[in-house]
Amino acid sequence: MPEPGAHVGDARRYELLRHRDSGAMGDVWEAFDNNLDRLVAVKFPLHRPRGINPNREREAADRALFDREALTMAQVSSPYVATIHDRHMGAEPFLVMELVEGRPLSRLLGETPLPLERTCRWSSQIAEGLGAAHEVGVVHRDIKPGNILITDDRSDVRIIDFGLARFADATASYSGAGTPLYTSPEQCRMEAGDRRSDLYSLGCVMYEMVTGWTPFGDRSSDPGALARAHQERLPVSPRVQVAGVPEPLDRLIMSLLAKSPDERPQNAQAVIHAVREVERAPVMPEESPSRDHRSVRGAASPHVNTGFVTRIRETERRARKLRIRYGHSHPEAIAARMELAELTGRSGDALGAAQLYDGLGQDCRRWFGPHDRRTLDAFEGIARWIEGATE
Repeated sequence: MPEPGAHVGDARRYELLRHRDSGAMGDVWEAFDNNLDRLVAVKFPLHRPRGINPNREREAADRALFDREALTMAQVSSPYVATIHDRHMGAEPFLVMELVEGRPLSRLLGETPLPLERTCRWSSQIAEGLGAAHEVGVVHRDIKPGNILITDDRSDVRIIDFGLARFADATASYSGAGTPLYTSPEQCRMEAGDRRSDLYSLGCVMYEMVTGWTPFGDRSSDPGALARAHQERLPVSPRVQVAGVPEPLDRLIMSLLAKSPDERPQNAQAVIHAVREVERAPVMPEESPSRDHRSVRGAASPHVNTGFVTRIRETERRARKLRIRYGHSHPEAIAARMELAELTGRSGDALGAAQLYDGLGQDCRRWFGPHDRRTLDAFEGIARWIEGATE
């Protein structure tokens, strides 16, 4: 692995500052571009172990494939895909990309569903990024929360590792296509897959957004069992898992998770259109869904009033900036989080408001104690919006 302070590229253009991440696709470094005076991300792909008798022909084929993928990735133009700035094909090939300051979506997912506004916004942005790639013939083949960054400044999506899956598939360090929790049935059969495979993986991510769980298994599950589940089992409907998931959103997710690619939405634009229909759909009363072995959370049918979307995004952005500037426990940061929860509830997503208040209440209890006014205010907000969700 390179060392901090090393220079790479022609005329020592890029100075490596610090190692940022390692994964199945390679190593990412934060670097400084001396030509353009800006911070960038430099990604070194993983290499096949050379061994005693390296296969020179295979190494040459790998490098040619990496170069071809880099050129293809550079054609993807979308605000929701990390931009490729440069490529270097010397003794140590690497890509130079936009440095995205943010957190992977995987850190924001857990057993608590996301508020509906975030689910709709981020799902639509992921679909837009995929659509831009698909238009130029690039299939990601490893869409998962870890490859979706949420930016710190605007709370928008950036998809990373576009096109590198096909390069990584050719290396001995990478086994199989995609990540088992999010892999399409056809990829589980070791078929190449196409843009509809990406949409299946998006369906898995959306399922996790609205329920807190992946469609099948968890990170401790056997990969072979997960592959069989993707090919043979039908996932439990999100509306059965969690009360209040809008019927149009449930229908979209289940269609994305169809076993046959022909039965899924055929392109990303269809997904974007369907998400917008979810946002515009009227709130309809519904019966409580049946319970399975997991608890059903909430009872309202959440709906995003589009008049609130801009205000929610602005408040979310302001809360994030205040936390970065003053710290998480600063009064202004806490007040902004309370405002965000209120706006979420007023937009029609009472369950989402209760979840945001719950997170704030847990934080305030840890920072200030269980009897502090800020803790009690947050928990009062949970009760108020839960009561509104069940009326």
